[in-house]
Amino acid sequence: MIKPKPLRRGDTIGLVGISGAMHEPETQFDKMLEAIDAMGYKVIIADSCREEYGYLSGRDASRAKGLNQMFRDDRVDAVVCMRGGYGVARMLDLVDFDVIRANPKIMLGYSDITALHTAIHEKVGMVTIHGPMPSSGWMEFDDFTRESLVRALTSTEPLGLLSNPPGMAPVCVVPGTCEGQLVGGNLTLIASACGTPYALNAKGKVLLLEDINEYIYRLDSMMTQLRHAGLFDQCVGVVLGGFTNCKEEYERYALHLDDIIRDIIVPAGKPVLMNMSIGHTPIKITVPLGVRCRMDAEAGTLEMTEAALME
Repeated sequence: MIKPKPLRRGDTIGLVGISGAMHEPETQFDKMLEAIDAMGYKVIIADSCREEYGYLSGRDASRAKGLNQMFRDDRVDAVVCMRGGYGVARMLDLVDFDVIRANPKIMLGYSDITALHTAIHEKVGMVTIHGPMPSSGWMEFDDFTRESLVRALTSTEPLGLLSNPPGMAPVCVVPGTCEGQLVGGNLTLIASACGTPYALNAKGKVLLLEDINEYIYRLDSMMTQLRHAGLFDQCVGVVLGGFTNCKEEYERYALHLDDIIRDIIVPAGKPVLMNMSIGHTPIKITVPLGVRCRMDAEAGTLEMTEAALME
């Protein structure tokens, strides 16, 4: 995997709007820029960050143009996605993956940005960072979330054990150990990429899944799609992050998250660790995607054994 350089104080962030729009730019932008400045970084803002096309941060061509420009621009040291929402998949065919390959930089985001993480891994072979975006208020984060983010953006050493916040114990679903590249992210985006040129290859890898605001039957459907696509057979283990506000649509006929995990993921016979504080959780662990990790489900540990960034 191609490894970007770490981010240092005084470096420049290229802020891109490639997903949902910011519908209150006057107030939200001020907060974002203040947060980036307080973290010690300069910023260049892509035009699409201030655009609106319905729920999107500008039309597809504009959003892709901003992303391509930030990777091409020698002044930019890291590409940071403004926010998630929806829209990345619409513009993937407009992304210049050759430019990204020739100009490797940190690319940070999560949620809808999973579509870009996966596409970059498959088309470029570059490590990316799954973590919180400035629209959610970097300087308003708790110490745990902020420290995890900064460490993932700046460390040239393996991140080692990724411990949950105090009081949030991981849960072993299927015991066992496994090693491989950590890949994945948001379940909805991984499922929607199946059958496309941007589909995730999970062979020999540790698969990370998380989601938010989905009915349980929708999680059932998407996990079933991954099963039929062979991802649970291909991967060596599964890490389940936050499944926040995922509820039963009809209580009388309910299946629960534990039920669908048992029915759909467990039969593959791979180690499964649940309840890691990754993704749409109030307190977040920032993780590199595309580097090797070791998971021990029974011990409840996820350890990054390979450095994500290189000088």
